[in-house]
Amino acid sequence: MEVLRRIGIGVLMGALSGLVVGGLGGRLFMFVLAQLNPDATGIRTDDGFEMGQFTASGTTNLLLVTTIIGVVGGLVFLALRGLRFGPTWFRVLSMPVGVTIVVGSMLVHSDGVDFSLLKPHWLAVAMTLAVPFLYTLLLAWLVDRRLGVKSHVWQALPTAAPWIARVALTVLVVVTLVDLVSTVDDIMHPFQFD
Repeated sequence: MEVLRRIGIGVLMGALSGLVVGGLGGRLFMFVLAQLNPDATGIRTDDGFEMGQFTASGTTNLLLVTTIIGVVGGLVFLALRGLRFGPTWFRVLSMPVGVTIVVGSMLVHSDGVDFSLLKPHWLAVAMTLAVPFLYTLLLAWLVDRRLGVKSHVWQALPTAAPWIARVALTVLVVVTLVDLVSTVDDIMHPFQFD
């Protein structure tokens, strides 16, 4: 029964975090970029939305999709939260930074219109990366308030298991960081023919 309660908390807090940060926060970020780029109004984004057009159906779709993604993220967080270690500041920041790098490398791309047309480029990149960072920060805070920070499935495994998982996740973060930095560099300094 305790396992189901924990899963329920992960699902609920993930959905709430996805709705608030991904849905409402994402819509706010889109609004800011649309206001800064009025000449892009009506152009289709890489996700198929029309820039500068805020419709009820588009907003509902965004809220629904980010809530569902939030549920998945909540379950992943629940499985990995016990790997956090170290001083409080490191425990609080390590997972949001790692998630931002890994998810950011999937969201930020140099092809298409989202990061080539919208200006300033650095703001589009920063707002995109803010979503997974703020989502994970909020999710961790909500889940930890309900479940505490000590109890987790990793305690039942041999001592080496959490460290092997930490090393594997660190390698994943480093590899995706290299990709993300390269992509951001391409966005900020596109190759141009003279």
